[in-house]
Amino acid sequence: MQILSIVAMEKPRSTTGEDIRDEKVKVLRCIAPIKSENVVIGQYLGDKESKDSEHQLGYLDDAGVPQDSTTPTYAQTILYINNERWDGV
Repeated sequence: MQILSIVAMEKPRSTTGEDIRDEKVKVLRCIAPIKSENVVIGQYLGDKESKDSEHQLGYLDDAGVPQDSTTPTYAQTILYINNERWDGV
């Protein structure tokens, strides 16, 4: 969210922490509510066909992870910023 807010924010009045924070907050408040159809979560699986043994291991292959774990190890979402600058982008 830090990178998104820095890239998407308007130019702050100055480079003070307060002005930068204010612009970041403005853009974050313009993010539309996230819809479930715009979200992907998953759990890392190893590539059993890889010749590199390190790539063959997935999250559940870690000794400290319960075999029935459903903990996500990956997340992706589409965010829409509803303001004049990002309209139609």
